[in-house]
Amino acid sequence: MKILSSLLLACALAIAGQTIQMTAKQSKDLGVRTQEVTKVDNITYGPYSGVVVLDKKDIISIGANLESVVKNIYVRKFQEVKKGEKLLTLKSNALLHLQKEYIEALIESENINETYERNLKLKEEGIISSKKLALSKKEKSNADLQIKLSKNYLLASGLDAAMLKKIENSHMPITQITKYARQAGIIYEINVNVGEVVSPDKSMMTLYGNGKRFIELSVPVKMIENISISDTCTFGTFKASVTSIGRVVNNASQSVEVRALIEDSTNIIINRVYDVKIEQKIQDAVKIKKSALVYEGTNTLVFKKVSNGYEVIRVVIISEGPTCYIVRGALSIGDNLAVTSTSALLSGMEEGDE
Repeated sequence: MKILSSLLLACALAIAGQTIQMTAKQSKDLGVRTQEVTKVDNITYGPYSGVVVLDKKDIISIGANLESVVKNIYVRKFQEVKKGEKLLTLKSNALLHLQKEYIEALIESENINETYERNLKLKEEGIISSKKLALSKKEKSNADLQIKLSKNYLLASGLDAAMLKKIENSHMPITQITKYARQAGIIYEINVNVGEVVSPDKSMMTLYGNGKRFIELSVPVKMIENISISDTCTFGTFKASVTSIGRVVNNASQSVEVRALIEDSTNIIINRVYDVKIEQKIQDAVKIKKSALVYEGTNTLVFKKVSNGYEVIRVVIISEGPTCYIVRGALSIGDNLAVTSTSALLSGMEEGDE
């Protein structure tokens, strides 16, 4: 300690423009070694646990609109299907009853319309009164309303406009309903068997539609301020781009949910868990050895080698690794920092201040 103190005094350490004046010999005697800083273009956080998910709009539940019986199932679990492909066929007594009411309403409306058209002519000829024509018109309005209500019931029960047109033309009910894939995808679940009676609230089948796939991960709340929209996530052979960052902290894990859109999700497995790293492009950042950094109060400092000694540079830590820091400060490629005897340099700086 006595030798070190004498050496520091002999160095005439004076802080002039935050530079510790020191000759090359004094630096050598003090045991200062330096290392060149390394430029950093991106920074990696993690890994964090993430799970592959899909948009809720692409999770398609196939159900029955009315109590029905499953007549046929045309697909298997985990089978890939095309848009419009047959999935299953249902038969429903309740649907037949609604169709019966619709057909009866159609027939009655046709008769009422004929009567109304006839009464129009009779009124023109002065054979019937205006009151009787008004009654006939009211009957026609009621019949039209009944047809409209029956149509709406049938549309809500699983029939489409083409089916209604067919019933209207033939006055014959459709005895069974076939469910088709609304979009291409994979059959994830089949929850019914042929011959089973199903209620309207039962999901008979679940289809995972081909669409966007996301990776959702939990990032510790203390790290979330470092994450930005469009940062790149890497996991396995896949890449994803951050699209949303949650603003609600999970109480139990003290983490925040981050969602990223997977670039090419071909053959990716939904619900699989991955270790996800988040890569962020950065500017004006360098990597330094941990031993190069010293603390003075709340400041983090490094000592840059200059021609007449060491310049004191204040830096901001961006990221910490096992042996290095990534920092921002007035540092450039080719700069050399003291990585040994930094405590002695700090002491010298403080003595210079005195």
